[in-house]
Amino acid sequence: MMRTDRESKRPQKKLPSGGANFLPPDGPLILTVYLRHRRPVRRRPGSAIDFAELTRRVTLSALKAERRRILKGSVEQVRRFARRQHMTVKAVDFLARSVTLRAKAADAERAFSTRLLWIDDSGDRRYYPRREPRLPPALKRIAHAVLGLDTRKPRLSRLHENTIADDGSGLLPSEIARLYGLTAASRGAGQRIAIVEPAGGYKPDDVAKACEAMKIPVPQIVDIDVGNGRNSPGINPKADAEVALDIQVVAGVAPEARIIVYFTELSEPGLVAGVSRAVHCPQRPNIIIITWGEPESSWPAESRLGLDPVLQDAVRLGITVSATAGDDLAWEHVSVGKVCVNYPASSPYVLGCGGTQISLNSDRSAIVGEVVWNEGRLRGTGGGISEQYVVPAFQTGMTLPGSLNDGKPGRGVPDVAAAAASTNGYRIFVNGAELVASGTSAVAPLWGAFVALLNAERGKALGFVNDYLYKAPKLLKPIISGDNKDAVSGRGYSAGPEPGWNACTGLGSPNGAAIIAALTAMS
Repeated sequence: MMRTDRESKRPQKKLPSGGANFLPPDGPLILTVYLRHRRPVRRRPGSAIDFAELTRRVTLSALKAERRRILKGSVEQVRRFARRQHMTVKAVDFLARSVTLRAKAADAERAFSTRLLWIDDSGDRRYYPRREPRLPPALKRIAHAVLGLDTRKPRLSRLHENTIADDGSGLLPSEIARLYGLTAASRGAGQRIAIVEPAGGYKPDDVAKACEAMKIPVPQIVDIDVGNGRNSPGINPKADAEVALDIQVVAGVAPEARIIVYFTELSEPGLVAGVSRAVHCPQRPNIIIITWGEPESSWPAESRLGLDPVLQDAVRLGITVSATAGDDLAWEHVSVGKVCVNYPASSPYVLGCGGTQISLNSDRSAIVGEVVWNEGRLRGTGGGISEQYVVPAFQTGMTLPGSLNDGKPGRGVPDVAAAAASTNGYRIFVNGAELVASGTSAVAPLWGAFVALLNAERGKALGFVNDYLYKAPKLLKPIISGDNKDAVSGRGYSAGPEPGWNACTGLGSPNGAAIIAALTAMS
């Protein structure tokens, strides 16, 4: 993946003993060229002008016709480039602004001015460029990214030890939903909720056991394979727990909704492809949930530039996207002395979801206290100020701190929060076992499924929900106690002491009844 000079480098794995291993000249590659929008775009992402255009909804057929008209010339230029470089056009996707190419390693190296090395990763051959690839003149003006030259495993930061054996302290997802008032007569009927999963899998028996415990019907679940992604339970237990958590939380909140699971490859391009498939599907979902991510500074610029236009399309099509703010406090795995927010939660086009820790009354029927989730040892809610995105239009009325790194303003993360701690955590079923799960990766499906309830009650999709919530912040419960500071460095952000947005829990946790009443009454 090509990076700009401003992007921080991903630490490279050591080469096997014996020195560099160059990819064989005839090694087969699959490359994806992401095309620029051919009309001049002078608006800044997240600005008032940006959202004024994006929130004018379009149909999928109208969007496809617009995209084909705008990009027809660019696609033809890529075809000519491919012929000159002895590459083959495998697929063209106007909606995704992408052209997929088949190439041999030697041809790709010549075209992008680099050499490709390979490493062994548990029996898999993964390759990466020896030096920074360059976009050739034929593509520079029409493309902003070419993905597929680096297949090392990404730092999609979700595979923590986020489960413990159930000792009776866990709460079923449906019980947590009731504590927040996330219940409605529609139960999400008629809604389609997409979940993007780059790893792991689920077993139908686990879903059935969870639904039996929650006393709800087993939802209709559809699996969609994207690229080499597959529902593969049993290979990676950590990833299986994440998939189980996503599905069972959604089912517990919106049991009548249809769940569509997009299994993708474990990579940034895989995640981009999965989200794009969901957004541009003819039977597109009303909600898309992304519970995988990585520090904003670790994302190659090309991958973000590939995903953001897809998220923009989601806004235009009236789809709500929720994403996890991360589970590593304000540091988010970054080890260069800087705090960092999680992407794609930092994108201005998604609902970023942070974490809290709840305390319950004696019979566990009500929340009596709620603070920022921080268990120490780099375990707690992510959040902070983006260094890639300006303060978006929906946050201009909020009091946001400057970044702890340089004091500059930026998009604040997260937008909302809910229970994420292992204390009073989520009781789920994974590979036949009952476990208690935690993390902000439970919050994104909780909020996503709640939006599905709101859509069903309204009879019309909310779409970009951030605008509604920031205009009525009193509908949420502000969290005014706690922080996401690392115990060793002491760096991070604090909640409170006054109500309002903060860089740990955003606007706060949901007051379900109030939000349902207010948003269903809106036209």
